[in-house]
Amino acid sequence: MKTLFIILVLMALLAAVIATFVIRREQENNIGNKFLRLIRKFDSWQMMR
Repeated sequence: MKTLFIILVLMALLAAVIATFVIRREQENNIGNKFLRLIRKFDSWQMMR
């Protein structure tokens, strides 16, 4: 009974760590994409001038 509880707790912690890692990576990609989009807008604005 104790080992089952410990295994369940460890699995929950592992799932939380993996979810946090995936979410953080997605947010970093999103920030990078926004930055790249801003640079592209600036470049096209420079071309129009």
